Amino acid sequence: MEAAAACKRLGHKDAADTRKQEKYGMENAKKERFVKEIRERNDELFRKLGDLIRINSENFGATGNEKEIAYFLGEAFGALGCKTEVYSPLEIEGITEHPDYYPGRGLENRFNMTAILPGSDHSKRLMMAAHLDTETIGELSTWTVDPLGGEVRDGRVWGRGACDDKYGIAAVWHLMQLLRDEGIVLPFDFIFTAYCDEEKGGGNGSLAACLKYPVDDVLNLDCKDRQIVASGAGGGCMKATIATKEPVDNCEVLLDGIAVYREVIDKFRQRRHDELMQYPRFANSIIPDTAVRFQSIRVGADLSLNRTQVGICFYTSRTEEEIYRELDEMAKELSEKLEPLGMVFEGFEITTRFFRFAEAAYDNPTMELLKRSVKKVTGEDQDGIAMCLSDHPIYVNWASPRALSFGGGREFGEYGGAHQPDEFIECENFTVFAEILGEFLMNYGDLY
Repeated sequence: MEAAAACKRLGHKDAADTRKQEKYGMENAKKERFVKEIRERNDELFRKLGDLIRINSENFGATGNEKEIAYFLGEAFGALGCKTEVYSPLEIEGITEHPDYYPGRGLENRFNMTAILPGSDHSKRLMMAAHLDTETIGELSTWTVDPLGGEVRDGRVWGRGACDDKYGIAAVWHLMQLLRDEGIVLPFDFIFTAYCDEEKGGGNGSLAACLKYPVDDVLNLDCKDRQIVASGAGGGCMKATIATKEPVDNCEVLLDGIAVYREVIDKFRQRRHDELMQYPRFANSIIPDTAVRFQSIRVGADLSLNRTQVGICFYTSRTEEEIYRELDEMAKELSEKLEPLGMVFEGFEITTRFFRFAEAAYDNPTMELLKRSVKKVTGEDQDGIAMCLSDHPIYVNWASPRALSFGGGREFGEYGGAHQPDEFIECENFTVFAEILGEFLMNYGDLY
């Protein structure tokens, strides 16, 4: 009797395991079909990006053109069954007192769009995010394509924002479309934010998204070459002004002042290099060796012959207060060294927000899933790397300690790269990027 009962229990267990395996198999088949659809319908992906490029959303610093595209996306995602909201960062209670708020950005007319696709379990929430503002178009004569054309040609999608960062928006729009068409209900709430004011040292759009929508994990879709960013350097940009005490009839004397400035900045550069080398993800990157970058040297012309301005950006792991104390000491040193040359140091002017340093948690199941997703789609081995002066630290500090940045954009310094004339993204790389996101999305629910 006992043996018969045991066999019966075993039979029930085998049947339950079989049903579980069948269900698991069906779920796997659904996941595989979803990722496959991304490529099979990638013409829709390219068209979506073209539609976004044709809406001008340039960021001018103190103002921006994000309003039209934010409302356009609100309608587009709303049509897919998402709950959507278009809002200015200024609508977030207490944001103007927040330590990462950056004033003077004309936020009254700049907007985020957030779309929420409810899942079967509301206790877990994943956010993907991408910025909807672009760098300015610049001189039209430097472009050989229409910067607002969104043309698909020669295996590329062309136009301002194609690889920084409208491709990230288009990819999630495409995923949301497929989720609706396939009738897939995710086992978590999926949130997407297209945020304003990222370029030119912004950050208010990301901050607003973090404060308004608490989540468990974030993928910020803004970097290059399918890299996984887990660390973000702090720092910012600034300019320094040196002037002669007396009027001069030529600006050659200011070259001596620039040489003194460089001596002081070289010591500042070495300190930044040494501190960043203490972090493995930075030590294995080019960031410590480029911890100070000269961006501009202006002398004469509209500054007058007796004045020069030098602009730099710098990367650091130090706090804002620590850096400002250094700058105060450097200002004193410069004043003392310039005095015998008949010059004065007129001070430093910070020209961006101060970017805070942040590293995502090392024990990070979200990162492991993203690495597996990249590996499955491409065969590539990616690991968490470091990035400089991005919104990544905002997401780590104010949304999730596991927040990552991930992207398929292109280098700033190459033809058609981010911020360059003739900006483009390769259609194949764009498709692969979307496939990786789809693979990640289909398996994110298994983390919990």
